[in-house]
Order: sequence, then C-alpha cells, then structure tokens
Amino acid sequence: MSKIIHFPLISDQFSHQFGIKSLAPEQKILERTGEFKNQLALKKALLSQDPQYYSCSTPESVLAENEASRMLTGNPDKLIETSKKIQEDLVILSGEASPGHPIIAGTVCFPNGWTISEKIGQGIDKVHGPVPEYAEVMSEAVNRMLKRLRTGQTFWRCNWAVKPSSRLDQSPKSMPLITEEEAELTSDNVSDRCFFRIEKQTLTRLPQTQNILFTILTDQVSVAELEKWQQSNLLGVLRSCPESTLKYKGISSFCALLCDDLEKRIK
Repeated sequence: MSKIIHFPLISDQFSHQFGIKSLAPEQKILERTGEFKNQLALKKALLSQDPQYYSCSTPESVLAENEASRMLTGNPDKLIETSKKIQEDLVILSGEASPGHPIIAGTVCFPNGWTISEKIGQGIDKVHGPVPEYAEVMSEAVNRMLKRLRTGQTFWRCNWAVKPSSRLDQSPKSMPLITEEEAELTSDNVSDRCFFRIEKQTLTRLPQTQNILFTILTDQVSVAELEKWQQSNLLGVLRSCPESTLKYKGISSFCALLCDDLEKRIK
C-alpha cells in the first residue's frame, strides 16, 4: 500500500489558512517519492511533445534560471533542463514587490487545472484570483511573506486536492479525459478511483538575483490507500468545506459519493 509523503489535513475541519512555515535546517528543498523515475520519464515526454505549453522563460529570467539550477543541481542551466533532472516542477517569481512578484519563468508539467503558459507575467494576486476568498483572507499575508523573505531563506507548505483521475498532468488539455474518468465513478469504486493529491511547495529567495524560486513536488495515493485517521480527517474537511471551494477544487460533483464511501470505511 502506498503512503502519501505529506498529509496536510491535521484536523477534520476545513480552514482557509495558508499553512506556511520555515523549512527546518535538516530538511531539504528537493525530495523524492517512490514515483521519482516514473515522474521524470513523464516530464521528459511532455516537455518533448509540447515544450512551450509546459515551460516558459523571459529575457529577465536568464540569470535567475542559472542561479536556481546551480542551487538545486550544482550546475547552471535553463529551468526546463533542470526540471528534467528532479521530481519538482519549478517556477521563478520576480523579487520585486511593487509589480506584485510576477512569474518570470517556469516549467510545470503536473499542474492542477492551469498552465504556466497562461500564468507567465502575472503577479501573485492575479495568479490566485480564481481561489475562493484568497483576496479577503490570504492576499495580504502572502504578499507580506514574499516581501519579507530573506536571502537564502525557505518557506514551505502543502496544498491538497482530490481528483477523479491518477493523471499527473491536470492541465486544461487533459480535462476531456479526466471528465470521462469522473463519469465512471460509482459507489463501488469511488475511493479506488479518486486520488488524494498533495503539492509540497517551497519558496526560496535566491541570493544573487534576489528573485524567488517556487518548487512544487506532486504526490498522490488513492483515497482507499489513506490511513483510517487520514480518511476521517478528509471526510470532516470535505463536509465542512465551502461549496465555492469544492467547486474550485473540482470536487463538488462527486463529493457526496465520496463522503458516503468514506463514512463506511472509517466505521
């Protein structure tokens, strides 16, 4: 049975908290899961098929890409080449607060409903514009944190989702296939075919360029493979989650079906 590398639902109640913390000295920015080889093979295939869809750079990102690559692998390189060597997706934000820390480069093969090609050049608030209550609850704290991020300092958090497909690439081009998989969910298979998916996200201020490196490690297991206490917390979070957030996360259409099955499993 597979285990999720991080499980961010520490209670059975939904919360809009950003949940960010400092990376401990003994922790590393890069991690590997048991899917390391499979994910690298898939990233290389996607980047070979459609590099401009999954990777973008700008003239102002050249030095930052080299700096980030040197920090992560020991060798300066383009972000797209570095991404082929590690499990994480990579994004670089401008270190400038006044324009809103726009994205200046990124290689993202395993996104949740977006593409780097549509987000390049956007500031952090615009990137998160579709997130329910982001502007009211999280925007001020996120911008303050980015502005105060010190050179060499790393913060990290975990984002979570439940998906009706094991496809790692959940960008818009994959949506027709994912919709077909969702239509096949039943009360008998919902926990086997729905996947609890996390993103371990890190933010690091690069010393030389002062830009910000954003890494995204994706891991997932079927809901059926979660431990019973994890299934219990997930059930509570889903039941207390606002409908707007369930819709944003793409869960609302199968939420009742999944909750009914989770309730049976934790008894």
